[in-house]
Amino acid sequence: MNANSHPVGAPVSLTPRQAEILDRTAELVAEAGLANLTMKRVAERVGFTEPAIYRHFTGKRELVLGLVDRLGERLLGTLRGIAADAARPPRERLLGMVRHHVQVLRATRGLPILLLAEGLASGDEELVARMGGVMRPYLGLLAGLLAELELPVGLAPERQASLFIGLPAALGMQLRAFPDLALDDAEVDALVGYYVRALTTALPEEAAMAGTLEDLS
Repeated sequence: MNANSHPVGAPVSLTPRQAEILDRTAELVAEAGLANLTMKRVAERVGFTEPAIYRHFTGKRELVLGLVDRLGERLLGTLRGIAADAARPPRERLLGMVRHHVQVLRATRGLPILLLAEGLASGDEELVARMGGVMRPYLGLLAGLLAELELPVGLAPERQASLFIGLPAALGMQLRAFPDLALDDAEVDALVGYYVRALTTALPEEAAMAGTLEDLS
């Protein structure tokens, strides 16, 4: 596998063994952090010898970038399908996208948050850029739906879009930092619904403010 040249979010071509190795790697990173990830620990988790792991991945760097690719495919593949479903109203598609984002974060115990945080803390520009390669297409999909809604809030859709990743990010950080406070599925679903409705329902004063901004421009 050559993770360095793989477009983020595109389907990842993996052998069953590579997929298994990445799944076990994700477990290790979620449990102990990126700094404690070693090829030896991956080999022990999978039940291989360490040299056998190197037949599938050249080293820790390729494993980590492989994780990002897998996360990107898992997130963006479904999000693109939701965004393209023109039979559903834009607000409903936005809700579906945020729900899926939250589901991925919960299923991976906040792994994307952990990877980004450790990349920023360690100054790993390549890892941060790979994570950005996942989030920028996501923001583009959100912006497209917001443009369809034409909310009178005085902000361009591209700038509104980042607000929709705030709640998923907060829930992911909660899983990592305060697992005892993590919400159950019903609570999460209710909160996501409220959050999206709040961000896509313009209050009268907001509409008036948008009109004022247009008059001043």
